[in-house]
This record gives sequence, structure tokens and C-alpha cells, in this order.
Amino acid sequence: MKPILTTMDAGVPPVSLDTAPADKLVSAAYRTYVLVALAVVGFMCSVDKVVISMFMEPIKKEFLLSDTQLGLMTGLAFSLLGGLVSIPLARMADRGNRKWIIFLSFAVWTLMTGVSGMATSFMFLLAARIGVGVGEAGCVPATHSMLGDYYPRELRGRAYAAHFSGVYLGMLGGMLGGGILVQTVGWRAGFIGLGVFGMVLALIFHFTVREPLRVDQPPPATLGKSIWTQLGDLRCFFMLVFAFAFVGLAGAVAAWLPSYFERAFAMTPLAIGLGLGLGIGLASGIGALIGGQLTVRYAKGSRTWGARYSAWVSWGVLVPLIGSFYAPHPILAMGLLFVAFLTAGTLAGPVFGTVQDLVAPQARATAVAIIGVVGVVIGQGMGPLLVGVLSDMLHTGASNDVGGLRLSMTLVALINLFPGLFFWTLGRRIGHVYGDAPQAA
Repeated sequence: MKPILTTMDAGVPPVSLDTAPADKLVSAAYRTYVLVALAVVGFMCSVDKVVISMFMEPIKKEFLLSDTQLGLMTGLAFSLLGGLVSIPLARMADRGNRKWIIFLSFAVWTLMTGVSGMATSFMFLLAARIGVGVGEAGCVPATHSMLGDYYPRELRGRAYAAHFSGVYLGMLGGMLGGGILVQTVGWRAGFIGLGVFGMVLALIFHFTVREPLRVDQPPPATLGKSIWTQLGDLRCFFMLVFAFAFVGLAGAVAAWLPSYFERAFAMTPLAIGLGLGLGIGLASGIGALIGGQLTVRYAKGSRTWGARYSAWVSWGVLVPLIGSFYAPHPILAMGLLFVAFLTAGTLAGPVFGTVQDLVAPQARATAVAIIGVVGVVIGQGMGPLLVGVLSDMLHTGASNDVGGLRLSMTLVALINLFPGLFFWTLGRRIGHVYGDAPQAA
């Protein structure tokens, strides 16, 4: 038997780092297909989530909304209920059929995306966006659990990075596609078209992807234990939870970038979608792949590497990100955003590889859901709303005030100083409780 994690805290159960040889249970080609299929699901999840940021200005004009209302629609209302239902859905994923959970989630959120195009009022659209959030809630935890069974530990960082590259490329698709849609057919037809396309993809996923065997056997010490015991050292786990949440809070400024570029530089939706799609979506996707390769190379010999690396990234990304808000030309601003999101995108592999190391195999989906629900409510939920509220408070009275929006985005982005501290402390805690080497000698 291969070694298991040991801990200096008797209350923390050992967590196996070894897995059954998943590559012998399914062919490498089919495993790759499943990864691509899950990346496509993540792509559409991201598209349906971010496309509304390209529709914000025409929606604001049609329904005569304030920035606070826009922040509520794209942030808290969208994220809160979805975040809450993600935990029971994740518990189902840890025990039941994950393929069905992903399929039904996919079908629900694409349906509600189509319904968003039929909105006749702000409250109607708000309710539809809440439905999108609820639908998307079951996707990520079940996906991470499936990948954990399809891929052995030494390849998981790369697999998660590939999946997240699909999610980040969805930002490219959502922004570029949203810009094209709003400039050609309008936001209503855009939502409806995305709903129909997503439903077709959901059916393809359902009929071509199989539920994997659960190849990781839970350590005997965790059987029959509560979910809190299965999460390993709780100080480590909640450091990771809050680090991820504050990264999301600071990163929520991205939802306001289309409005910022339209107000600051009077750019067309198509130009904004192309620029931000490349500067955020493509850059993040490339960064995720780089982060996955780095994780495979360095985390193999160090359990603390992922947390320490994430700390430096959290601090370093602030320079190009905030610099883009004050760049005098849109091309320079887009270039700085590319650097910022290329760097930030490398976090996916190290962060979620660390999650898999810390928790028991039967709690993977639940762990991702807990991290996600706090990240969604604090980050995606509060972030856009906070930017909108601050923007309204700092509004100068001009019809197209950009100064208040720029300052509010700067203040929210600076929150990224805190996750760096959380990640750094997490690295020290992991080394103290689990040791740095992933395998005992």
C-alpha cells in the first residue's frame, strides 16, 4: 500500500494521495474526449454567465436602470441562490450520478438563458438570471469530481487547467459573441439563440459521456465520518475558501469592463467584445494551460507549492490590472489586461490541485461546492454590486461619468491584496500539518 497523508493534528483524518490507475479503466482517447466535453460545458457556462456584461448598456437604456441595479442583476441576485443550492447538488454528486447532474444543470441554465431574451421588465430579467445561476450551480462540483476519477493525481493539475481553459475561452466567446450579437440582432435575440444552441450541446453531452467509476477508495478513517472531518484540516480548508472568495471579489471588476470601455473610449460593442475577449478570455485560457503545466512540474514534489505560487500571483497581478484602468489609449489598456489575466489564469491548476490533496476522495465535489458558494456569494455576488454602488456614490453628475466607475473599480481591485496573505498563510499551514513532500519516504 502506498503512503497516506499524515497529520500532526489527531482530529484530521489521513487523506490518500494515491488513486486507482484511471488510465487503465478507460482509454486515453475517451478520457481526453470527456475532458474536452467537460471543457465545452464549462465554455457555455462561462458564455451564458458573462454575455450579459456585453448587454448591460442596452439593457440599462431600455429599462432605465442605475449602476446599482445592473450590479444586482449581474452579481448578487445571479449568484446567491445558485450558490446556496450548489452544496446539496454537490453532495448528490459525491454519492450519485454526476453525468446526470451536469446534463440537467446544463439544460436548466440554457433554458433560462433563452427566457432572459423574453424579459418585459427588470424584475422578469432578474428572475431569469437567478434561474441561470441556479442551473449553473450543479456543474462545477460534479465536473471536478468526474475529472478526479478519470485522471490520476499526477495529471489532475493539467486536467483541471484544461477544463478551466475552456471556461476562460468562454469569456472570449461571451464577450466577442455578445458584442457581435448586440450589434447585429440585439440582446433579446442573442439570449434566445444562446439558449437554443446550449440545449443542443446538452443533449450531445448526455448521449456521449459516461459516468466514471469511482476509482479513489476513501481511507478507512474517513468512512462514516461527517463532511467536516472529510475536508481534512479545517484551518487549511477555510484559508483556501476565503482566499478564493477574495480573488473572486477583486476579479468581479471584469463584469464592468465593457461598460468602462464604452464610457471611457466610446468604443462599439463589437470592438469591445473583440478586445476584451482576447484580453480576458484568451489570456486566461492560455494562463490556465501554463498553470497546469507548472503544477504538473512543481507540485509533484511539493504540497505547499500551489499555495505559495498563488500568493505571488495575487499580488503581482494588481500592477497591470489597475494600470489598465488609467491607460490613456484603449489598445494600451487592452494590452495591460492581457498581461493581468494571463497571469491570473495560471491560478486554476495550483488552487484546485491543492483542493484535491487536502480533502477525502468522497468529499471532492462538496469541497469544490463550498469553495464555490463562498466565492460566488462574496466574489461574483458582492463584487459587481459593490462596484455599482460605489460608482453611483462617486458619480459626478455627468451623463456619461467614467471617473466614478474607474475609481470604484480600482478600490475593489485592491482587495486582491488579501487573498495573497491567505494563500501565503495556507502554504505555511499545509507544510506544518501535512509536510511538504506529497509522498512519505
